[in-house]
Amino acid sequence: MTFVHYRASTIGIQLEETLKELLNENVIDINMFDLIKKKFDIAVAEILKKKVKDKPAMRGKLKHYQNCDSAWMFYVINPEIRVSNYSLPVSINGPLKIIGCESRILTQLITNKEAPKKKEKKRLL
Repeated sequence: MTFVHYRASTIGIQLEETLKELLNENVIDINMFDLIKKKFDIAVAEILKKKVKDKPAMRGKLKHYQNCDSAWMFYVINPEIRVSNYSLPVSINGPLKIIGCESRILTQLITNKEAPKKKEKKRLL
């Protein structure tokens, strides 16, 4: 499972445009195009996992939430985000979409390994 929401970031959009230019100029083929995008997703997930240590606090009105394939999506109206107790809050006018996933899925994505399967208890009849 690959989460591609990083591609909607500024750097993800620029990467996509550059790759399309290289593809149109026949510098890379479609397989390389897809491989680079997958590697980008894995690299961003790995860097965020290693480098981000602060945990933000947020206030706002929760409009909608859903869980799909172990990925949570929250839609918050007019959120106010504070990164630490000492920072000034950042207010966003309008909706904010937050995407979160289980850490074992990110670990699986980064290491390209299968997640450990739960052992089933056998019942004796």
